[in-house]
Amino acid sequence: MAYNSVGRLLWYERTHAGISAESLCRGICSRTFLHRLESGERRCEKIMSDALLQRAGVSADKFIYIINPDEQDWMILQEKIIRTVYEGNREPVLLLLEEYNKLTQKKCRLHRQFSYLCEVVIDWKNGMHTAHMLDRLEQAWRITMGDIPMEEMAGCRFSLTECNIKMLYCRIQEDRGDGERAAEGYRQLLEYLETKVDEEDKTKLFSQAAYRLTVYYLERQEPQRAAAVAEKAVSVLKACGRLFYIRKFLKILLQYGNPPEGDRAVFREVCHSLEWLYDACQIEEEEHMCNICFGVSEVELCGDLIRARRKAMGMSQEKLAEGICDTVTISRIERGKVTPKTQILQKIMERIEMKEGCFEAAAQIERPELFGLADKIAVLLSLFNGKEAEPLIEELEIRSRKADGTDKFAGQYIENVKALALLMQGKITAGEHYDRQWAAFHMTAPYFERKRQKEWRFSRQEVNIANALSYSCEEAGKAEEVLGLLYDIKNQYEHKPFGLLHYIAGYVPTIRNIGKLLGNMGEHEKAVEIAKQGILMGLQTGRGTVLGLLLYDCGMNMERLWKAGLGAEEEGFHYIKASAALNLFFYGKEKSMIFVEHLKNQYQYEIGGLN
Repeated sequence: MAYNSVGRLLWYERTHAGISAESLCRGICSRTFLHRLESGERRCEKIMSDALLQRAGVSADKFIYIINPDEQDWMILQEKIIRTVYEGNREPVLLLLEEYNKLTQKKCRLHRQFSYLCEVVIDWKNGMHTAHMLDRLEQAWRITMGDIPMEEMAGCRFSLTECNIKMLYCRIQEDRGDGERAAEGYRQLLEYLETKVDEEDKTKLFSQAAYRLTVYYLERQEPQRAAAVAEKAVSVLKACGRLFYIRKFLKILLQYGNPPEGDRAVFREVCHSLEWLYDACQIEEEEHMCNICFGVSEVELCGDLIRARRKAMGMSQEKLAEGICDTVTISRIERGKVTPKTQILQKIMERIEMKEGCFEAAAQIERPELFGLADKIAVLLSLFNGKEAEPLIEELEIRSRKADGTDKFAGQYIENVKALALLMQGKITAGEHYDRQWAAFHMTAPYFERKRQKEWRFSRQEVNIANALSYSCEEAGKAEEVLGLLYDIKNQYEHKPFGLLHYIAGYVPTIRNIGKLLGNMGEHEKAVEIAKQGILMGLQTGRGTVLGLLLYDCGMNMERLWKAGLGAEEEGFHYIKASAALNLFFYGKEKSMIFVEHLKNQYQYEIGGLN
């Protein structure tokens, strides 16, 4: 999205949801600043735009953010703080927070709120005195919420950080023996998250609050209430394809709920498979709030992005600067020494075939009224439901043309998803799909050449197209070419300035498709190795739907190695069984029979209750 597009989106979401300007900007910025932001006259730091989007009910994770030099230092330090908090060592965290506070002392108050929250998280992990932590959380809350008590959530809008403050406050109350107050806080959080928060953000806290509430009910000998909460949490997680606490919820339903027999069989298999997976991958199953509390929107450094695309297009700095600014300015922008002005950045980004501003919607749709429609299409295609996606794509295409005319970025997105939906239904051949995806790719990469491929800095949409190409490249006789493209994308992700958590939406599918192609080419050992890498990432980030596919790929390649005398039959069985269970859970019986039948035919293992 362009500089002013985030403001336009905020205005649209705020007015359509009936959110007052005061409720949206309380403690974050003035109403005058919000008005100027919504009208496109001003821009703001990422930490502020994230908070405003979250209060409006939109996940910041659905955008790519191109940061300028004035934000680069604090964002890199913020990520370092989060990683150090994960490790649990208190002193290094406090030293980093001291550095962070000095760096951001003249910036918006949200930095101080972030600092206070991190301080309490690390204190909590180290068993510090609860009274001090509760007092610090109260201070963090008041930074943006003022005199509104933490116990009164009705009628207010909250950022994820504010929700995390509330979550941790309840958790500490629970630890000190005040379970009743904590449970009431969890119930308030669940109600707010269910009704006011974007699906992408909902999963980050809903499952944690729900799990703590089930613990409270079970301790009070109220298993039916625990089962009702678990059932709601399973519904939320299933709709989003996430795994957070899912095994714990399913065990509660199996013991105290009343699911149909077919579901019970699948639930048991999911529980067994996840227990095995967490153990095999040596990952802690229970993720506390401090592990998944901050936004993970994709981040690009402005200067690096411009330099990489310019070089890949064979363009000199002089040519890029022509008619825009002087060559010295381009050089300073690329080296991160200067923040480009809005109009200059817009022209530069257009020349390197990218969106012109700091925000870019992952779906490439600029119009706020169309954003939700693109979101629905993405969910349907992730579930391989091309039939239901196709009419929505047609509607999006018509409405987008009326709104934006010939916007090539929106056009590229529409061509990508339309070809996928048609392929899923068998309405076009693999060859036609391949040609249509390449045509879409060249809409923003007309100068793209194989010899410069490694230098190219791929946009999120170009990554999506590259992954879509892998679905039909073998039939088109282009498997090696697409494999090379995917490897270059993988390498770029692994060398970005921020951790892979920021790029998980593009990285894990890329890993999966590399493994799939390697396996089909007979490179089974390499395929197993890369599939295991994807499985680890998928499990760590709770990506249940793609995890099921990665497990199947890994199991199939292990099976081929076993048949060649290079492995054990039991290895492949565990992966195929886990794959069948997860695919049945997320996709249902009709779309999972290939996994179920393979499990039955190859290993004589049946998941009961499916007939």
